[in-house]
Amino acid sequence: ICTEKDENFNLYKDKVKNRKVSFHIKDIFKDHWKNYKDKFKDRKRRPIIDKVVDKFFLCKSFLLGFSLYQCPSCLQEKIVPHTCKTRFCSSCGNKYNEERSISIHSKLFNAKHRHVVFTIPEELRGYFRNNRKLLNLLFLASADTIKCWFQQKYKKLNLTPAFISVLHTYGRPLNFNPHIHMILLEGGISDTRFIKVDFFSYASFRKRWMKLILALLENELGKQEFRKIKNDLYFKYPDGFYVYAPKCNFKSISGLLSYVCRYLSRPVMAESRILDYDGQFVTFWYQRHEDDIIVIEKLHAYEFIQRLIMHIPEPNFKYIRFYGAYHNSTKLN
Repeated sequence: ICTEKDENFNLYKDKVKNRKVSFHIKDIFKDHWKNYKDKFKDRKRRPIIDKVVDKFFLCKSFLLGFSLYQCPSCLQEKIVPHTCKTRFCSSCGNKYNEERSISIHSKLFNAKHRHVVFTIPEELRGYFRNNRKLLNLLFLASADTIKCWFQQKYKKLNLTPAFISVLHTYGRPLNFNPHIHMILLEGGISDTRFIKVDFFSYASFRKRWMKLILALLENELGKQEFRKIKNDLYFKYPDGFYVYAPKCNFKSISGLLSYVCRYLSRPVMAESRILDYDGQFVTFWYQRHEDDIIVIEKLHAYEFIQRLIMHIPEPNFKYIRFYGAYHNSTKLN
């Protein structure tokens, strides 16, 4: 690993600035996937992973089927092979994300929205990685955090919030770091009237978020297994788990939607971030959240593959969920 302060950084700084796609994730998988499976055959792997990767290899091949088009004027025919539509395929995912963002945008109220991020500490991440069903608790706890705050703050107005939650399971280094991105309406609905709200209490969000997610985990895992770590976390994080909710700095709600939804159906890393691939090692860059310093990391292809496949979602798991006035049961026109 090297940063801007290291001498080795100069070897790649021009590539970081240009951000051109020179190496493809599919090529790395084609070179190493079979050997990776043989080397780690004793490691338990979720069934969905092999299914998704195998389909990814067949993208735009006739083995996935094809569509036949014919011009009604000249009768000329064109055969188009089907795509894989997996999250490893950049070409498939880009189009899908664009269509999804447009669909969500059409459902939003014409008012300002706040971008809120709910995070969990590193001590809890392993529970969610080992048991993917627990990811539902992140949606539940974050949604209840917002609902409870609105109920207490605007009880007399009976104000209903409106928000959309999106789950990300990764950080910029491709590590497993599940967290919730929320698009929160700066206001609420009361008897079909919109009431503006431009203040949200960070301190209240953080403490309630921590209390709710720890209580839900203890209920799922059992007091005997989880009580000690729960008490330790209350002691270590007296101000609650980190919640980030500044006023939106995106120029438009479309920009915010694109940012939040960008990796839901394509690789968790853009291929433009791959600086070098020599057949064995993959070098890529990312910008660190804490200080905005650019970090360049070099991994063996096996480790790179592992960091990508652990973010493949379980079948039929919903990564986008609508709440409050945006939920189908309460949506107001």
